Amino acid sequence: MPEEIKLRIGNLAKAVLVTGQAYQDPKDALNEFISNAADAYLAADRRGGRITVVLRRQGRHPLIAVDDEGPGMDADQLRRVARSLFESQKEGDPRTLGEKAIGLLAFQQLGGRCDVVTRPEGGDQTHCLHLDRGSTIAKLELTERRRARVGPGTTVYLGDLDPDAVRGITLRKLVDYLQRRRGAAIERGDYSIEVVQGTHSELVAPFPPDGVRLPIPPRPTLLGRVEFSLQVAPRPDHRRRVAVVGRAGTTIIDDISDLDDFDGPPWNSDQVAGRITFERLLQTAGRRGILLDRQVYPVFRNAVREVEPLVTATLGRLAEESDREVSDRVSEAVRRIFGRVLRELSDLENPMRSWMGSEDGDGAELQLLVEAGNEDPLAGDDVESGDEDLPISLQPAARPERPQEPPGFPESGSKAGRQRSRHLPTLIPDPHPEAARSRFDPDAGAVLYNQSHPDFLLVRGDEMALLDYLATLVAKEYVLYNRPRAAPEELAEELIRMLVRVRRHLMRSRAMAHHWSTGRARGHSQSDMTRAGPA
Repeated sequence: MPEEIKLRIGNLAKAVLVTGQAYQDPKDALNEFISNAADAYLAADRRGGRITVVLRRQGRHPLIAVDDEGPGMDADQLRRVARSLFESQKEGDPRTLGEKAIGLLAFQQLGGRCDVVTRPEGGDQTHCLHLDRGSTIAKLELTERRRARVGPGTTVYLGDLDPDAVRGITLRKLVDYLQRRRGAAIERGDYSIEVVQGTHSELVAPFPPDGVRLPIPPRPTLLGRVEFSLQVAPRPDHRRRVAVVGRAGTTIIDDISDLDDFDGPPWNSDQVAGRITFERLLQTAGRRGILLDRQVYPVFRNAVREVEPLVTATLGRLAEESDREVSDRVSEAVRRIFGRVLRELSDLENPMRSWMGSEDGDGAELQLLVEAGNEDPLAGDDVESGDEDLPISLQPAARPERPQEPPGFPESGSKAGRQRSRHLPTLIPDPHPEAARSRFDPDAGAVLYNQSHPDFLLVRGDEMALLDYLATLVAKEYVLYNRPRAAPEELAEELIRMLVRVRRHLMRSRAMAHHWSTGRARGHSQSDMTRAGPA
């Protein structure tokens, strides 16, 4: 016959404090049993132990099991757990998390039954503590034969699961949840977690770095160290958040900007990722919030405030570097496109082809030299053999050099094929912008674009849109410079003729970029995609 144990609250004050808090998510309730398994390893100084979570979601009797190979519990320990709810022996142990002793009751949010099957070290018997939802009586089976363990450790079986809990806890959702909540402890090797569902299993891994690592040393305080593991990115291209980690390497909140003290930049910019760890931070009873006490939390807040200027300055520097890299790529892409466009226009009756312009006094800075022989005077700065079908965004990002000699003068030591390309314009940010979108500098052979113009700001975050915008500016400056005396109607007609060809090459570049990315997603190599040709 099983032994009956009447559940007893050992600390009434603590019970009043915590029983008013409910778990926000069924995974939070399951996390309590994972915390107990982790605490078993940490309390026994067994780093690197494996915690296995088994999900049986199909069939008439769905089941969740949490297993560890820790020291296990003997019968007296099981009796003490049942008779001392809300009063834990872990309280005051900085290595463990379960100081409130409420994890045993968390099963009631998941299902109607909980069986704690355990075998202590040095013992040859498996014990089972059985609890039912809403019952004040726990049953202790001193000899569990049906689920007898072959070695020490504990397995918690959660049965009679609620349908909502079954739907909300899948392998993918649970792995993602544990990655956020326990990534810090897993990364430092405290323990590992495996989630099994049917024939599939997956180890929970910490999040990989997402950006440039900030070398911030730990901040010493009177209450311990505040540690920073932060990465910053130049662009808010996806959601990035900084988690706050407390005792036992467990994440308290996933996003520091949820706190009123940090609800602004840089923490909510989607450019900062990582975590901030302070072991002395206290959790609310629901495990999803920081206890804003008057002693520990202000220390944490001040330490974070100290690093904010460094984070903000780094974001600014990375943004500038990223802007330069994008500008270089786009400038090179525009030169390649215009090399093709001008080669096409050489077959037309094109006044821009004239070395001196259509009339005396016309400018010809962007005209290409008519060289002797059969060489195409308008070949432009085309790509090397084998590279012409690469997407624009993947072209080399070499910074274009400003010409040192007067326009039209061959570069010393350059190849003949490159001498022709110097007449194609370079794109450079305007150091002295005014109201115009762009202007042409004949001495530098460059189109200067206005980075503060509203149109530029509208497209700067989209590289293909930026390429379209800057290519349009170059076409405008080319036509204006080579037709200074033309009537507005003639300028418009000439600009349209050029833009039609520019747009066609831009669409081809977009198609190649899509073809490239699709091939990469399917596992093709770069050489395979180059051979495949345009989409």
